[in-house]
Amino acid sequence: MNDTVTQAMQEAEAANAAAQRIVRHFQGKGFTRITEAMILHIRHIAGERAEVDEAFEVAHKQGRVPPLSMYFTIHSYGHYSEFRSFDEAKAALGNDFTLTLIHDIPQVFFEPAPVMADDPLATGTKYDVIMKVWDNVEGCAIAILLNDPDASFVDYIGTHPGAEWQKIMGDLVVASTSLSDAFSLD
Repeated sequence: MNDTVTQAMQEAEAANAAAQRIVRHFQGKGFTRITEAMILHIRHIAGERAEVDEAFEVAHKQGRVPPLSMYFTIHSYGHYSEFRSFDEAKAALGNDFTLTLIHDIPQVFFEPAPVMADDPLATGTKYDVIMKVWDNVEGCAIAILLNDPDASFVDYIGTHPGAEWQKIMGDLVVASTSLSDAFSLD
């Protein structure tokens, strides 16, 4: 094997290990049904922030898919799941990365960390949350997709009498903020 292939394999292993640590981190914070994390690289390729926001808002109002590839490139970087492989998750990304979360990509990219957006109606293999816990580095945002395959976060709240959505999301924000202190993706 040449050095480039070896380095790529080592980087993939490190990213997958980071995804596993992310899942374990949230499970340790009480979100035990989060069993999957996918790490994404998001790179901005065109347009000013106002133009991007407007294009995504128009698409949202019209119920269309936003022009994601016109403004961003997104690559899967690492993955951990208790129920499917990286190849299975990448193949299903077009279905599992919901429009609700895709519409929040400009916010995730342009805003300083921490940033979190959720799709309260996501169920099954669809991702429930996208977050950025580190500020962008060299024009690239590192985002994390989280999945609770058993239920959506709305269902989670329904199974916890007295729990309020804002409290749950607040706890998730606190857990995600502490994630950046817990480890790095290196």
